[in-house]
Amino acid sequence: MTRDLSSPRSFRDPDAFLVEHEGRLIRAVRAHALADFRRALEDPVVRSCMEQGRLVKTTALPRDDRPPQLAAFDGDCFLHERIPFVGQPCEWAPEMLAAAGALTLEFSRALLPRGLQLKDATPANVLFRNSEPVFVDLPSIVKREPGSCLWIARHQFETTFLLPLIASVESGLPIAWTLSNPVAGLSHETLAGVLGARRWLKPGLWRTVALPAALAARAASGNGAPRAMKAASEKQAQYILERSLAGLDRQLGKRVAALSARSSHWHTYTVTRAHYGDADLETKRAFVADAVEATKPGLTLDIGANTGEFSEIAARHGEVVALDIDERSVAAIWRRAREKKLPILPLVGNFGRPTPAVGWRNRELDSLLARADGHFDLVLMLAVVHHLRVTEGVPMAEQFEAVAALTRRHLLVEFVPAADPMFAAIARGREPLYPDCVRPAFETALVKRFAIERTRELPNGRVLYLARRRDA
Repeated sequence: MTRDLSSPRSFRDPDAFLVEHEGRLIRAVRAHALADFRRALEDPVVRSCMEQGRLVKTTALPRDDRPPQLAAFDGDCFLHERIPFVGQPCEWAPEMLAAAGALTLEFSRALLPRGLQLKDATPANVLFRNSEPVFVDLPSIVKREPGSCLWIARHQFETTFLLPLIASVESGLPIAWTLSNPVAGLSHETLAGVLGARRWLKPGLWRTVALPAALAARAASGNGAPRAMKAASEKQAQYILERSLAGLDRQLGKRVAALSARSSHWHTYTVTRAHYGDADLETKRAFVADAVEATKPGLTLDIGANTGEFSEIAARHGEVVALDIDERSVAAIWRRAREKKLPILPLVGNFGRPTPAVGWRNRELDSLLARADGHFDLVLMLAVVHHLRVTEGVPMAEQFEAVAALTRRHLLVEFVPAADPMFAAIARGREPLYPDCVRPAFETALVKRFAIERTRELPNGRVLYLARRRDA
């Protein structure tokens, strides 16, 4: 009976499942797993991590406060804090994946002296609260067998954290591809094939990629299957495990250092946007700042965040999800938000081709649009409508229809005329194919779903609009 109640996101876990009820996120732990769950929840290290915000805050839910569907449940229920917006691992920049991996290792090392370990270690166990990773899968904390010097989740950690980062650094493979399945990630054999012998034999890679791939092939043939490893004493086991975890942490650090030197066109957009004069930029910044001050959004979605400049303006009044197609731009926004402690969650995504629902029966991980549906007070679409119109072929009316489903109140949007140099750069001589990209047609499409509250034309011919959803 209880299996039918579980959230599709947690149906694989035999010990516990999630239930969402009236805005609350409830973890229902089955009777057979309760002792271990309570032991972990009461552990001083776990409590300390919760207080520091590195582990999702969890409290016991009184029986009389359970939702009706859990009234007859024979286990216990616990209430989790909600993270403002759920970003999937395939939407992270590589540096964010590394930060989530570092948190997983840090938590594992802290649990080690407590006789505990993580039974699984994947990016799916981590969410980002703005720019900071938070571990959210408490049922994955289990007792470690005394004397065991093998971390049972090591292989999973390598395939879902370390190997996708190596693929990003060595071959430029996007995280969206390598973590389309955040539980399986990228196998050693697949990465060895992608890199080729000349690259995976280089120092620092043959042990991480080539040797495990060869051992996996041997195990698949029925020879050399891995065996449990036991140390002479528990103290020795802890020492071996600590060194193993520290080695993985160093591997992550090497990949982050290599990523910091990479760049992209949009990543350096602030120094290449010659189509904006000083007056254009100052007028635009002032308009956005005034609009944010007037609307006071609690949660903003910045579509096409680019450098994150306007996400930072919106962050003065609330939390921001900054969406951009470019990994390097998202990485730069994330680093800056983390350094300045800004309430910004940057994600890699294309609004024209948003992240789909995936997993078993396409129900384990919600699509980007499902997660964003009616979630925001303000949506920013600054210099992005013409990209969606030309590059993705999405009519403007369709764009405003889609955005109206995401914002509860306001839209701040920028019109870019066909004569604009950036429009010409992406149209590449096909400007006559877009006769609807004129201001009257833009406004006609906009007012079908939004009421225009204020406008401002920039010296370069672009026009800014603050509009409110008609039924808000």
